[in-house]
Amino acid sequence: MAKALTAYSFILAGIPVDVEYRYVKVIRLTVYPPEGKVRLTAPAGTPNNVIQEFATSKIKWIEKHRERFLNNQAGIKPGHLESLRNRSTVYVWGVPHELELIERGGNSKIVTGDGRVTMYIPPLCSTAKKREILDRWYRRVLKEKAAALISKWEAVIGVKVKKTYVRKMKTHWGSCNYQKQTLRLNSELARRNPEYLDYVVAHEILHIIERNHNRNFYRLLNQYMPAWKTIHEKMKSGAV
Repeated sequence: MAKALTAYSFILAGIPVDVEYRYVKVIRLTVYPPEGKVRLTAPAGTPNNVIQEFATSKIKWIEKHRERFLNNQAGIKPGHLESLRNRSTVYVWGVPHELELIERGGNSKIVTGDGRVTMYIPPLCSTAKKREILDRWYRRVLKEKAAALISKWEAVIGVKVKKTYVRKMKTHWGSCNYQKQTLRLNSELARRNPEYLDYVVAHEILHIIERNHNRNFYRLLNQYMPAWKTIHEKMKSGAV
């Protein structure tokens, strides 16, 4: 790799861009995981205005790739590998519960209370089936809790969510279709501290106003949820 001659940074639409001059033939632009760091490598002697014009022409590409990396760095460590045996531990809203399995005929169901999650299951129920029952219950309780939070943030932010979907997601805590004004939430959030869900709901609803993770988006996020960075860091760390 060619050795950097000089380097500096500038801000483009609220995004820091690191510039390096090297013995290269063309300008190269790269967005790096996990945090979407932007680096522009330019041939030695390229004028600053040419560099800034090039970066500006690529702003949509930069925002697209940064958003992908920022979403993927959620730090999701799914809890779907619990042993699901009697007296094993499962989490509900960030609180550890002891699992109690009761075999019986009829429909399966889950009841919580006294620090315990009681799962009524069919006789000889497989581990895969138990996970399916638990995941279905997580989706239901998450959707119920999310409904109240969505109503709260709709009133605060002044937008309307038309529909909410809850499902297991491998790399995202949530997503927003700003055109259809719909949200998708990760059922894994039902295992985590309730403040995570509050943050994700606010974050995704703001995308109805501002689709990209740009300066205006973070201005709005700071305005409506000043403590969001603390919550985001806890989520990235994998803390329950």
